[in-house]
Amino acid sequence: MSLQRRSYRPTVSDQLEERLVMSQVTGHIAAAAVQVLPTVRNTPVPLGPFGTLGDSYTDEYRFYTPDRSTARNWVDILHTQRLVSFGPFSTISRGAPREQGYAYNWAQSGATSTDMINDQLPGLTAQVAKGEIRYATMLIGGNDYLDVVEGAAAGLIPPQNVGAVLTQTTTQAIQNVETAVGTLLAASPTVKLVMFTIDVTDLPISHLVASTPQGQQLIAATGQAVDVFNAAIKQIAASQPSRIALVDLQGLVQQVGSSPTGTIDFGGTTIRLTTIGDDYHNFFLADGIHPGTVAQTIIADTIVQTLDAKWNIGLFPVTEQEGIRYARAVYNQSLHHTAATKG
Repeated sequence: MSLQRRSYRPTVSDQLEERLVMSQVTGHIAAAAVQVLPTVRNTPVPLGPFGTLGDSYTDEYRFYTPDRSTARNWVDILHTQRLVSFGPFSTISRGAPREQGYAYNWAQSGATSTDMINDQLPGLTAQVAKGEIRYATMLIGGNDYLDVVEGAAAGLIPPQNVGAVLTQTTTQAIQNVETAVGTLLAASPTVKLVMFTIDVTDLPISHLVASTPQGQQLIAATGQAVDVFNAAIKQIAASQPSRIALVDLQGLVQQVGSSPTGTIDFGGTTIRLTTIGDDYHNFFLADGIHPGTVAQTIIADTIVQTLDAKWNIGLFPVTEQEGIRYARAVYNQSLHHTAATKG
């Protein structure tokens, strides 16, 4: 049975959905990438190939209407702006889990760490063993915890059982990550791995769940479990310092979110942290879960800086001005396509 791509969104209730989706752009975005020329002077040599494991933060945004299709994620940003290779691109489905997109991007929207092991790891491992992959990335775990939040908020997990479920979730997620790391590193003596910590409690949808006392307890308990998971990620990365680089996504989100004004300046443009919407001026898209293009550019730059510090790759981060131009171009194209579709 072929897998269906699932949305990385907890459907707590129809009311929650209505409150979150404040601004949506409907219709399908063109399958072709927005063509914004990379700054070649900042790219000594094209980098890659990269192979990826993960969920919707890594799965190409463009195929998911109505919100993600108005933006681009770190994979597209590094490919388009810095010539980083994730393999040949196709608008024809290769079948699950890769379907459309880049040949080495195995990330799938809605995937948990168990889905990663069952559906993604075998394919990427085969590519690594063939010498097709130079760097492998693993950004996973968000859905493991959001599934618990969804179940508890919907009353499917009794409050007294939440702690035990979170402990079990964390144990399984760590085990899955350890399996993936060991498998990939054993598949090739030269492949290098990029791992990420995660953050779910700072998402707008988590803030909404925490609007009640019981919700606050749920999010606090989830945050503690995520901290245990992230500590294990850091320990795994530290155990193989020559082959594993760590991107502290949790620290990045918390740092950005600490702005006292609820905004940040990015390339001379004000980016809103406390509102959600598909306009590129918002840090989070209207679904309350996915970072917009500017936020994903910050993630992409953090990846570049981490890799350069670890392995001296010589790839320069995307500048803020480049990031804003790209975010604007992607969003405007989505509006143009929507208008043309309605017309």
